[in-house]
Amino acid sequence: MTFGVYVHIPYCVKKCPYCDFNSYGVGRRIPEKEYTEAVLREIDSYKESIEKLPLHSIFFGGGTPSLFSADSIGKIISKILETTLPLDSIEVSLEVNPKTADLEKLKALKDVGVNRMSVGVQSFSERKLKLLGRINTPDDSRRVLEDIIKAGFNNFNLDLMFGVSFETLEEWRTDLEKALEFNTNHISAYCLTIEDDTEFGALYSQGKLPLPDEDALIGMLTFTGDYLEQAGYRQYEISNFAKLGHECRHNLLYWRGEDYLGLGAGAHSHLDLNERSSWGVRWANLKNPDLYMRTVLEGKRPLAFTELLSKEEALQDKIMMGLRLGEGINLTSFKERFGAKWYSDSLSALFKQGFLELSDNSLLLTKKGILVSNELIMRVCDSLVYE
Repeated sequence: MTFGVYVHIPYCVKKCPYCDFNSYGVGRRIPEKEYTEAVLREIDSYKESIEKLPLHSIFFGGGTPSLFSADSIGKIISKILETTLPLDSIEVSLEVNPKTADLEKLKALKDVGVNRMSVGVQSFSERKLKLLGRINTPDDSRRVLEDIIKAGFNNFNLDLMFGVSFETLEEWRTDLEKALEFNTNHISAYCLTIEDDTEFGALYSQGKLPLPDEDALIGMLTFTGDYLEQAGYRQYEISNFAKLGHECRHNLLYWRGEDYLGLGAGAHSHLDLNERSSWGVRWANLKNPDLYMRTVLEGKRPLAFTELLSKEEALQDKIMMGLRLGEGINLTSFKERFGAKWYSDSLSALFKQGFLELSDNSLLLTKKGILVSNELIMRVCDSLVYE
């Protein structure tokens, strides 16, 4: 078994209007020392449970982890490595907002063990960035990407977003073209999603946020897959494209239903520490950073909830995550683990219509199926029969 550790840094200079992550716009006044100490103590609280587990990856997400100093990030990395059994090829990723890092900081982060960067570019268009409420400019993104290369990183991701108000296919194509100029080995291309309890959610509900229609979005999504495939990237997950061997190892843990420990305010975990359930256990930390820190420093685990997964929940998680992957779901291992199979007659129409396919005994979404993935995944879940 391999597992990963996720570290959540919840602070941002400014919260983006589309973001529903557990993040807080606080400018640059952040309790870095106190929060780092809380994360270190939380690691200690799991020592007996994780000290014999082979560590596959560490991922610093947020929020904006690049607001923290390399010294603080290094302390957390060192604590995790000395508490687990890190693999020789461990991947250590950190998300970067282009406005919050320079060459000196990037070199320092590399020195403390970060070996993969994920850059929140979102767009190289000034118009789109303003609409998205981003603090970075196109020049910021170009500069930080050049600095990442100068700092010696040969493994980095660009986050891009399409589906913004009044966006055209040509504007999106320009974003992709500019991204390829940096010879990155990984691109995450996300469609703007309107979430409740966000500024965009409120504007959309009031009819004040015009968005491209469904046909335009499908056109952008189709173009993205074709364009990046021609450029040498494989669509290994619905929104993620990588050159061979550069898939994000940490995120693959999530999509394959493997184990991970989440540290920090609002972080989620999926790990059976006491073998109480053959289907796994998941839990989440308290979201409020101040309450999280206070609870940890009192010597308690900062849990918001814990739940034992049932067979049905574990099975549905496997389908919902597994069908997002280009490798799909292996039918033999699925049946061996869950004792369930798909009722072929209920899915035959989806095969005939070109939404699903079988390859090497794995169930996959086709390129056509990816365009309506949410609906298809639910239909596949509903087609299960138990033996």
